[in-house]
Amino acid sequence: MKRIILLILICTFLSCKGQTEKEEVVSSFEYLSEEVLKTKTEEDLRLVRNEVFARKGYVFKSEDLNYYFKTKTWYTPNANIEITLSDEEQHYIDKVKSIENQFSVDGNKNCLYYLGLNNTDFFPLTSDKLLNNKFRDDLERIKLKVLNEVVRGNLCGGGSVWDIMYYENIKYLLLFYTCDSDNLYMKMAIVKNEEVIEFKQLFGSSTTLNEDTTTDGYYDIDFKLNKDTLEVFKIYKELAYKNSETKEDSYKTKEVRREVTKYKLTENGLVEF
Repeated sequence: MKRIILLILICTFLSCKGQTEKEEVVSSFEYLSEEVLKTKTEEDLRLVRNEVFARKGYVFKSEDLNYYFKTKTWYTPNANIEITLSDEEQHYIDKVKSIENQFSVDGNKNCLYYLGLNNTDFFPLTSDKLLNNKFRDDLERIKLKVLNEVVRGNLCGGGSVWDIMYYENIKYLLLFYTCDSDNLYMKMAIVKNEEVIEFKQLFGSSTTLNEDTTTDGYYDIDFKLNKDTLEVFKIYKELAYKNSETKEDSYKTKEVRREVTKYKLTENGLVEF
């Protein structure tokens, strides 16, 4: 009798253990957010998208995918299975594909977006990072050699331009240039179907941008660029001349307040939010 009871307990334990393991396998699949997906490389996204099919037992035509998923304990290939997708799964796959498409456009691998995916401390990109030498070699390698005439005309005769990211019909450019020998500027150009539709000032000061003298309301402009978002700062300052009578150019400043405008880089253009 004791043996029978012991056998029943063992069978029950194994049955429960099997159910737990199965539940753990199913629950281990996670729908990644768009923010997380955008941190993945092109190769990673392909694996993420095909994992949906792999978990259903799909046998892939690509040998590299078969080899990869066969290393997973949960993968049970079944050549005879008919694969169906739920609305949630289809929506997820479509979302991953839309992000993958950013890599498929010609030249996209030479964008700052792609450079940032392979350098974890590249984003968010700021004026300080652009002005130091840490990424100098990478930036030099991918800067644009052939420029749109309108873009070239905004460089004061010289400077550097990089693709930030591509969509099907929209691309974003980062312009970095010097005017009047010592005044640094940065702009974003939004190009639609090869035509510049907008410039957004990212770095400079109101005194140099507007060719004004230093007056009340003076502000600096700065920015923070992430993979597909942009923040532009207007930093208002008080000015105190060292010589209040002659108002010499030498003066000190103190920040009074700042205004922040946030944008998203979309396939339809820059959108404020």
